[in-house]
Amino acid sequence: MNKIDNQENKFKYTIHSVENAFSLLEVLADNGLELGIAELCKKIALPKGTVHRLLGTLKSLGYIEQDPQNRKYYLTVKIFKLGTAVTDKIGLVQIIPYMKKLSQQFNETTNLAIMDRDEIIYLYSVGSDNTLKLDLRIGSNQPAYCAAVGKVLLASLSEQELADYLQRIKLKSYTSYTVTSKKYLKKDLKLIRERGYSSVNEEYMVGVSCIAVPLKDQEGKVCAGLSFSVPTVRMDKEKLPQLIDSLIFTAKKITLPGFF
Repeated sequence: MNKIDNQENKFKYTIHSVENAFSLLEVLADNGLELGIAELCKKIALPKGTVHRLLGTLKSLGYIEQDPQNRKYYLTVKIFKLGTAVTDKIGLVQIIPYMKKLSQQFNETTNLAIMDRDEIIYLYSVGSDNTLKLDLRIGSNQPAYCAAVGKVLLASLSEQELADYLQRIKLKSYTSYTVTSKKYLKKDLKLIRERGYSSVNEEYMVGVSCIAVPLKDQEGKVCAGLSFSVPTVRMDKEKLPQLIDSLIFTAKKITLPGFF
């Protein structure tokens, strides 16, 4: 798991051109479509000349390409190769069969996520066959404090790491159910730590409920989270304990590489 950043551990001598290049790649990745130079300049707030030089460098390295017709830029498969190297280390190939089995058993969406700074990032998602379903985009981010996966990961932090996190972050309300009290969040995380799973009811998105359990590495450290995303209308009192038991049972079978 990428540990939540401590301000004291941040590198003091960053190279701005490298930061700008990665900002450009992130903008292209987040939008998922082709973008023109004017759009890119607006999104990353850099002069046209700077953006043009960055695009030329990234294009020569093979990470982006330009459509000859509309002159817009897009990411190439070379970026995908970098992501594949990371998922290989995580052991995603070994985890996917478990996720598919869970999804097929309940016909609901299963997700795998890790911490990415102060948010969670979804590494993989297995959708359901239901008409009303919740398919998360791989690579998408979500605030940790209002996600079931995020809460099981936050619950695994040390007292100091959690205190640093709570000091940095502002609890924004996404729905009327979002927890915006840091005192209440701490109590919630303590309960999650004790019972071994997290249950979130429409805290991030109305109509969506989630359940998550932690996944551990070879040293017994929590490094990822496995979850179900279920439309609230299908989350009844009978189904909830079945989903929880299945997640806990599956998590005990999975041991991730200890490189996080």
